[in-house]
Amino acid sequence: MRSKYTYDESGVTFFYYALTVLSLVNSDAGAKPKTPKVRARIPKKKSATPNLKLGLILAGWALIFLLSYKVKTTEVMEAKMWDPYEILGIDNGEKEETITRAYRKLSLKWHPDKVGKDLKEKAGEMMAEINRAHKTLTNAEARENYEKYGNPDGMQTQSMGIALPKLLVEAHTSPFVLALYGLVFGFIMPFYVGRWWYNSTRYQKDHILNPTMSTFFKNIREHISQRNLIELLTAASEFAEDDLKYRPADEAALKALVEKIRRVSQIYANDMFSAPKKFTGKDVWKANILLHAHFFRVKIDDGELADQQQQVVMTALTLVHRGLLQISTTHNWYTCSTLLMNISQMLVQGVYCYDAPLIQLPGITWENQPKIFKEKNLYSNHQLMRMTGGEQRKALSLLNDKQFEEAIQVAKTIPRLEIARVLLTVVGDKAITPASIVTLIVKVRIANAPNKIVPRGKGVAVADIEDISDEDTAAIENFVADFGKREKETKQTPPEAYCPYFAGRKDSQWWLSFANYQSGKLVVPPVRISDLVSERVVVLQFQAPPQKETYRFHLSIKSDSYIGNDVMQEVQMTVVDRSTLPSEPAIVDDISEPEEDSIAAQMAQLRGQQAGARRGDDESSDED
Repeated sequence: MRSKYTYDESGVTFFYYALTVLSLVNSDAGAKPKTPKVRARIPKKKSATPNLKLGLILAGWALIFLLSYKVKTTEVMEAKMWDPYEILGIDNGEKEETITRAYRKLSLKWHPDKVGKDLKEKAGEMMAEINRAHKTLTNAEARENYEKYGNPDGMQTQSMGIALPKLLVEAHTSPFVLALYGLVFGFIMPFYVGRWWYNSTRYQKDHILNPTMSTFFKNIREHISQRNLIELLTAASEFAEDDLKYRPADEAALKALVEKIRRVSQIYANDMFSAPKKFTGKDVWKANILLHAHFFRVKIDDGELADQQQQVVMTALTLVHRGLLQISTTHNWYTCSTLLMNISQMLVQGVYCYDAPLIQLPGITWENQPKIFKEKNLYSNHQLMRMTGGEQRKALSLLNDKQFEEAIQVAKTIPRLEIARVLLTVVGDKAITPASIVTLIVKVRIANAPNKIVPRGKGVAVADIEDISDEDTAAIENFVADFGKREKETKQTPPEAYCPYFAGRKDSQWWLSFANYQSGKLVVPPVRISDLVSERVVVLQFQAPPQKETYRFHLSIKSDSYIGNDVMQEVQMTVVDRSTLPSEPAIVDDISEPEEDSIAAQMAQLRGQQAGARRGDDESSDED
């Protein structure tokens, strides 16, 4: 079959192609924070030259609108298949008599001698089509060609359309097209591919620099203090990049900032701020200063340095979540992982370790918080929300009316977590035996969630784990079996965390950890709960210890955004001997003997004869 390529003369298909490409290139920006911010990233100064990126985006959208209009207004001619049955007005597969009758009837109607002068030209065209259709259906060879190739004359040239205007391949435009191809494929594409390859070799899959992960691996330890973890965090190579590295021009501002941090830390913190002892580089020192200024909420007067501080904070949060925490949980270090989760809370809220949770509320500062605690014995947000309105106003008497209203509104939105149910079970058994697969089921809820109704499936009644007793093994087994399906149906978007000292948007998420009390090791890696709105069920599995004993575990759920919201519960698990389990029911062997005339019976008889013959040979050889 010959192929014929045709270009888009009218530009119809080219409009569709160009519209598709431009729609993929133009994309929307990410979500922005909605909560009020005390600190925010400073917009970059506009240069004197036009913003090329913005201009290209606007031009792209203009082209999209223009091409959309062209697509809507341009008429598309659809190719119509030639059908002899349709021309003759009969159904497919009709007999030759019916075909001939329809042909004669149409011939009488459209014969040029039977119509007026104004219809003679049309009648000639119609008669040509009628004769061709009649010949196709009555001639054996023509009909076979039509059924095979769709044309009574046999195989035709295949036409393929290209969604490009013919102008692009004409002689007078070919130099410009070749120059464009050379620019795209000889310069732009190699440049971006090379840059992508260079960056991919520098970064891990979680977009962390390879030297940073190497530093983390070499220096992190199971028993490490929180202060040393922060120093290790500031040793990341990300803080030595061009936009964050130390510059001699920053020296004066950094020294002044160090004095402010030391004064605040000496008054309100348990330890004095000092330079790292192990990592002594200038870039490390600068990152350490900016992080501690964030923790102690020390205002930075230099605008550029304040913007770098927010970039350092957001980079540090990524390094904690995707770098240090992954290494710690891979080693099953419970204490180290817990300290890293605390650092995550410190980064989001802009507080130092062991601060009172009340300092997260607007209007509560380093100066008035100790007075509130000393005079009113008020420490946490949950303690505040358990008071009556009058007691709350009296406790926060240092705030004016506007500050008090803002503090109470924020305190209402800070989640108060509860562990509703914890169940350790071996699915299908009533006891936990050595080396068995144990299923941990944990249900958590937000006690002050605005919406307490949680969907439990699409029109299907699903059992609540709180209503199932520990002895109901069948109900527990059904719950675990249906959990995966139910979990997909109840995915929800978490609320945004209130974090005015964190420049970016941060959703409220949680970590669930389950650790052995005796060994201090994580039994399973921490689970990130990213969709907790009102309540959530988490199901985990692990292998029971091989010894018969009663074991104690720590179940902790920590927020990655708020301090003072963590909950912990001690869980006991008793491993018993397998003999305590009920015996399995005896299996009845009801396989019947084969019938005598069946093939199986004949084969069994033959095998018996062969075995007897072998025994006879053995006996005769022994006698010999």
